[in-house]
Amino acid sequence: MTLRSDDSTRRALLKRASLFSLASATAAAGAGLGLSLPARAKDTPPGGTPAGASPGASEGPAPAAGPTRSQGGSPEVSQGVWRDQTRLRDIPWRLRLPEGDRPVALVVFSHGLGGSLDGGTEWGQAWAEAGIATLHLQHAGSDRAIWREGLQAVKAAASVEQLVDRGHDVQFAVEQLLKRQKDAATPWARVKVDALGMSGHSFGAQTTLAVAGRDYQLRSAPDLSESHFKAFAAFSPSAGHFPGGIKGITRPMLCLTGSLDGNPIGPERDGQYRRVVYDTLPAGAKAMLWLEGADHMSFGGGGEAGAGFAQRLLGRRREGPPEKLAPHHEALIKAVSTDWWRWRLLGDEAAIARLKTLKGLASGDEWLQG
Repeated sequence: MTLRSDDSTRRALLKRASLFSLASATAAAGAGLGLSLPARAKDTPPGGTPAGASPGASEGPAPAAGPTRSQGGSPEVSQGVWRDQTRLRDIPWRLRLPEGDRPVALVVFSHGLGGSLDGGTEWGQAWAEAGIATLHLQHAGSDRAIWREGLQAVKAAASVEQLVDRGHDVQFAVEQLLKRQKDAATPWARVKVDALGMSGHSFGAQTTLAVAGRDYQLRSAPDLSESHFKAFAAFSPSAGHFPGGIKGITRPMLCLTGSLDGNPIGPERDGQYRRVVYDTLPAGAKAMLWLEGADHMSFGGGGEAGAGFAQRLLGRRREGPPEKLAPHHEALIKAVSTDWWRWRLLGDEAAIARLKTLKGLASGDEWLQG
């Protein structure tokens, strides 16, 4: 389903944009937007790729659709750009495959607002080492290119339209994955199509909730859900002002947040409002990792310091605990999320056992299953 173009529907969508936990500075306060460090203008050739950015993540004209591949180590990484002709939209992607030739589960990862294919890299590498592939997507209109116009443009990119585009990006990526998986001569053939998961950080977590089947309680809203995913993991999710639609998500959902996981550009300075997602999800297949002293940057997993950059623009400083506790946070996030995928996508009994009696929690940390 696509958005109707008549003015009355558009006005209705914009009026109730907070249903999407997005749009405007006020709604952004409830969204906990994920941000990533912008490339400096002087480092970016006109129409080209910013210095330090990866091929396939161009902010200008799309590079060739064929993948570039690095196979020198483990895991194998390839990337390229898909063209959605229906929407005239380019979707950069990066595929990370575990070493070997065995069939693998795969997790699609969606970056935060102002991010890129680098978002979630640390988590993707950990999952690949445990035998789980990742497909990272980059979303035009809410990726690192928005930083060129300043902080107000970043806030404006947190919109209903961008969430809809992201949801359709994921749907299109799944279509491409399924199509290519049938070709035994490609790396895609290793993907187990009955073992797909979806994950993302902040705005990517909002995308994950949408793809999982969040009900936006508006008849004209497009269907962003994707039925091929067996399980989900939302890094720094938020419920917004209308959390009721989350009750319709019945597939397994892991929420990851912490005590300092506030909104980088909003009034929330801690992570309490993010707990609402776990509390609202129906019982039976949900879990939450709460980390004391972890902030928004702790869950990005990509080495991109956008959240900290935004805070500095607003005169804020990063607190000490997230940096001091970073090794502890990183280790737990990797261990829990990896075992979550091995349990929910592969039925790994050892992973189930580890999550039932999770070890390594520090004072104030919580591991909840319900």
